[in-house]
Amino acid sequence: MFRLPIAVLALLVAAAIGISTFPGLVSANDDSAKVIKYRQTLMKATASQITNIFSVLKGETSFTMHIAANARAISDNAVMILDVFPRGSEEGNTRAMPEIWQNWTKFEAAAAALKAAADKVATAADLGDMTAVGAAAGEMGKACGGCHEPFRKEN
Repeated sequence: MFRLPIAVLALLVAAAIGISTFPGLVSANDDSAKVIKYRQTLMKATASQITNIFSVLKGETSFTMHIAANARAISDNAVMILDVFPRGSEEGNTRAMPEIWQNWTKFEAAAAALKAAADKVATAADLGDMTAVGAAAGEMGKACGGCHEPFRKEN
């Protein structure tokens, strides 16, 4: 059986934590302006899915059978949020504030809160519990605001 020396193992663990804890850099293959456009599209998709959910909750549409799918899409998008804010993409046509990169841990927590709230919406919708969907959707809206307020510039 092969065993790594403890110092080598400690370095590998530290490197893995460092890689997963801090935002990546814009790849040499990725133009910063295109990264910004990509993330704006991701955020617009998320906003559209949230709008769909609330249109049902407000009684504007009757697509209750779509709530869970919209919520799962938001959850999936929340996982991608951290990837679309690499260092090097803070300049240009963006409303992203420097606080994202200055307080990455808080930004990670905001993305995790959105994912958790979207997962609650999806679960409640799958169970057909519209009261729970409404409560979880409210949490999801707060999660959006909890990220926009500290990290997004006004128009």
